[in-house]
Amino acid sequence: MAASSQASKIAGAVATGGIAFGFYWFAKPRFEALLIPTPSAPRKLYSEQDFAASTEFAGSRPGYVYKMDHRGLGYYKDMPASSVTH
Repeated sequence: MAASSQASKIAGAVATGGIAFGFYWFAKPRFEALLIPTPSAPRKLYSEQDFAASTEFAGSRPGYVYKMDHRGLGYYKDMPASSVTH
């Protein structure tokens, strides 16, 4: 009976190794992909002509949006989505 017990231990170890191997090669990359944050949406890059600095909102301006962006707080030219840089 000792040989049968030894064989079942070996079979169990092989099965456990197979499961670990399967996790490492198939599930691990998918699990890690869930932990990596998705890249943020591409930002619009505004030139100096497309920006007017303003520390406070002074009313709406046609064609401009008041917001904080890479040039600071102020009025940015409202650009279509096609001008987004990557």
